[in-house]
Amino acid sequence: MSILPPVPASRRRPDTRGSSPSVTVLAIVADPAVKELLTRVLRFEQLHMTEDFAEGLALASVEVPDVAFIDLGIGDGAGLTLVHHLKAVVPDVNIYALAGRKHLDAAASAVSLGGTGLLMLPLSGDDVLSAIWGIKQRIVERSERERLERVSAMSARATGWTARVAEIADAEDRQGAAQQLVELLVEVTGALGAAVYLAGDGPRELVLGAASPSLEGAPQKGSEKQILESFAAPRRLLALPLASRNVSAGYALLLEGEVAPISATGGADPPIDGIIRLLATVAATALAMLAERERAERFGATIKDPTSSAYSFAYYVDVAGREISRARRYGRRFAIVTAVAEALEGVEPCSPTELADRLLETAHDTDVLARVDENEFHLLLPETSGLGVHACRRRIMRSGDRESSQDALLVGGAAFPHDGQDLGKLLRVARLRAEASKTSVVHRLDPEQTTVPDLLEALVWETASAAPARQTSAVRPLELGVEEADALVHAVVGDALRGGGATIVVTHHPELSLGAAARSAVAQLSDDTATLHAVDLRNVPGCERIEALVVIAEHGAYALLARSEDGVLRGAHAADPLLADVLAERLGRAAGVRVFG
Repeated sequence: MSILPPVPASRRRPDTRGSSPSVTVLAIVADPAVKELLTRVLRFEQLHMTEDFAEGLALASVEVPDVAFIDLGIGDGAGLTLVHHLKAVVPDVNIYALAGRKHLDAAASAVSLGGTGLLMLPLSGDDVLSAIWGIKQRIVERSERERLERVSAMSARATGWTARVAEIADAEDRQGAAQQLVELLVEVTGALGAAVYLAGDGPRELVLGAASPSLEGAPQKGSEKQILESFAAPRRLLALPLASRNVSAGYALLLEGEVAPISATGGADPPIDGIIRLLATVAATALAMLAERERAERFGATIKDPTSSAYSFAYYVDVAGREISRARRYGRRFAIVTAVAEALEGVEPCSPTELADRLLETAHDTDVLARVDENEFHLLLPETSGLGVHACRRRIMRSGDRESSQDALLVGGAAFPHDGQDLGKLLRVARLRAEASKTSVVHRLDPEQTTVPDLLEALVWETASAAPARQTSAVRPLELGVEEADALVHAVVGDALRGGGATIVVTHHPELSLGAAARSAVAQLSDDTATLHAVDLRNVPGCERIEALVVIAEHGAYALLARSEDGVLRGAHAADPLLADVLAERLGRAAGVRVFG
């Protein structure tokens, strides 16, 4: 169903910014030459022409001209009187008096009576166009000024609306907050009615929080699909997700009237659509806070999650806060790992209890595991650097039933202080990295491709067949000369070592290779914090001309795999932690070296 659809172009207010608007022109002239000139020069404007004063006044009251040309020489000099009468009929009209030399005195009086200017006869096209252009500029300026005034007024109202939405977090419960939100949405959007559905206990379950009298028949609960497709869609209700980046608190359903500001702007000024979406985001956060408060009240002050062996999120936040204070004061390190069991097609995710047990198997005694959501857990790792996060992620991915659960588990981490110096930033970075791992090329590789040449062929095929990806971890083709490759290795290794320790796995042989460049970079930049594994693959079948580099650093990972042909490296590379792990492990296996403990 459509969510906040744009209004058709035919209903939108025309935007004159940066354009030349058409103007309505009234000409009261008798001279045939002047008539012909105005008709030709003003052919793109709305021109109304007459010789009669009474008819001119009648046209002015009906057409409301933007500009008028009045010949002061017709009607035995009565044109001067017409200037006064025309300003009374249309106060905003711009009047240009047309006068010959013998009517100069009358022309001066016309300007004093409110005329915009004087054009001398015989008239030229440049005179007319200059007059019209000046008027158009004033119209555009006036339109822009009015637009800015509307936007300013709307922004002021939006500030008040946002504050009122934030205040729903102080409601006694989510139902009370939902009722306040219904009333506010009806006020803001002009909708005929609204209903707010809250996120239920089950995945994608919605529970009715409050509804306007016009939507009293709304079902009390149901799945998201049932509510949106069976109830909202047949009634042509607009569905507004109450969600922020990591929070989904439900939906607001709006019954649109004949004239509803929700879509009446369609991107024009003022931007009410964007304001409504902002209110929805603020409402999602407020409702999530209420849900957490209700949950804490429901389970009491316990520090344990009632459905798993993990701690409660409230206890986790308290421990993390103390850990951040100690880290700042004493220059210590700690890290956060996020694990999300996602329901993928054909793959059954872990239950919360199973996932908690799986994570605890990989954790140390000092680590703290907390359940954040139905299928999301956070692991606090004291005295752990970014390299420790990579090691923890590898332990988690190797644990459990590999065939049934690994692809459904998303893992990401963040370390203090490189990735953030407050809990909120660290949680966001860890969650984003967990989500990014879902698109890793590793999930599309054949598990049977265990050799390094097989992996190179798969990565090259990935760069040739996959659609262009926006993710920074996407696999990209590589074709570099020897000097360019040497510069790339120095840049990657140098960037890694600036963050502290790093694990580097690189192919090496006596001739010019990536290994020589990596050794040089480590010798120049490292203070014994880097672990370098130089592997010789010359005796491994199919790897005689293979060049590879894996860098796993505090703040990320990088993998490069290519084949050297006539002094040119051709292959693929990516800033993908999962791929870096796979490539490092297979390089070590081929060379008989254990890269990871």
